[in-house]
Amino acid sequence: MFDDEIYLFVLITIMVVAGIAKDNNLFGDTYGWLKSKFQSNKIVIALISFIAGILPIEGRATISAGILDTATSGGTQQSREKLGIIDFLTTHHFYMWSPIEKPVILPMAAFGLGYAAWLGIMLPLIVVSILFIVTYCWLAVKEDEIIMQEKENFGFRCFLFNVVPFLGCIFTYMAMGGEGPELVFPIFGLMLVYYIILTKSFDFKKLNSYINWKTVVIIAIVFASSGFMQEHHEFMEDFIRELGVNIHTFKGMFIVSLLTFIASFSMGSDGKFAALTVLMASAFGKEYLLWFFALDYCGYLLTPIHECVMIGKRYFGTPLCVYYTVLIGWATLLLTTAGVFTFLK
Repeated sequence: MFDDEIYLFVLITIMVVAGIAKDNNLFGDTYGWLKSKFQSNKIVIALISFIAGILPIEGRATISAGILDTATSGGTQQSREKLGIIDFLTTHHFYMWSPIEKPVILPMAAFGLGYAAWLGIMLPLIVVSILFIVTYCWLAVKEDEIIMQEKENFGFRCFLFNVVPFLGCIFTYMAMGGEGPELVFPIFGLMLVYYIILTKSFDFKKLNSYINWKTVVIIAIVFASSGFMQEHHEFMEDFIRELGVNIHTFKGMFIVSLLTFIASFSMGSDGKFAALTVLMASAFGKEYLLWFFALDYCGYLLTPIHECVMIGKRYFGTPLCVYYTVLIGWATLLLTTAGVFTFLK
């Protein structure tokens, strides 16, 4: 099992690598190489957005959108509007499976789950999301609607030395099960050392500036709160029951679910929705983890203050009505799946 400190080490490592990558533009110019290897424009734009979406960079949806915008030209306004949706979908699925994201790290730490166990819980949501995203990306845009700009520099060397080590670290960690400090420290520690040496970033003060200590402290508090909630979950249930709500009835669960969805919807933050999921599942039982994750995740996806929606609107002119037509469909699929696997199994 992981100790909470191990998860904090992963987060801090990713923050530092993110800062190094941003300041040194390590992950740029990769799409040209992809263009040289694939004949399908639809495959290329999906890969561009996917790769940019899982890199440890603050505002990665912005980077993905910027790359898509510069990699494509021409096409109708209607076809370019769809790029905003593709950018959103391909940069948000990782909240369910990426072992470096707070919505994955926090629940794993709070409930003492290994990475394989986490994937086992989230598998229904991951499967339906993959099917939804791939189907949309393949069917929404026709091959001749997107024109890729040619680039003289294909960026293979950039991809090989700057992007592959990070992807290799993440996938190795995932393949080895993501359990135990004996795996976390060498894998993420070596990745950090590699990027420090690669960019000659030896200024400790600068490296420390990449770490958002406020976020680290908040996550540490969430870990502690989760432990308290699990040990004293009867207090929360009694409090809810005193309000006239019994979570073991349809009406009670509906009210609690509505409240947590509204809370996540109003906050519009991946870290906050993850913390809310942990606290709710800690209070009412790990058997509801999938359900509360889906609720809070959908609240995060659909909130109007979600900056990634504004990014797509700015780059591609994607109207809000187009966004919400697709996102409501995805959210409905997620909630339906989570409901079936939580209440009908």
